[in-house]
Amino acid sequence: MNLSDRIRRIIQENGLKQKEFAQSIHVTESYISKLLRDESGVSRSTASLIEEKYGYRAEWILDGAEPRKVHAEEKDLAPIQRRIIADIEQMDESELVAVRAFISSLGEYKKTLGIG
Repeated sequence: MNLSDRIRRIIQENGLKQKEFAQSIHVTESYISKLLRDESGVSRSTASLIEEKYGYRAEWILDGAEPRKVHAEEKDLAPIQRRIIADIEQMDESELVAVRAFISSLGEYKKTLGIG
């Protein structure tokens, strides 16, 4: 499945017209037309917008890497939360240890302020 097939699939699965899809991600209809004709590549920022709006992973949009959609259990998360989770999934163990330490320090900070 190439890029144009993936964009077409997103549009169809969401019951959109090409113009509606373009407007929803703040690009021109002609840009979407070029994507659908395989005349243009999609930028990382546009792929990220589609991920935020429709839940299709930017990596899948860009190169077809599965899974196609953001985890089902993440569907109620805010876009920033989904991006953070995607970033965390790419981290090695030492980076994860640092993130865990940071999260713990935030918890301690909130305790000192009497929050939560």
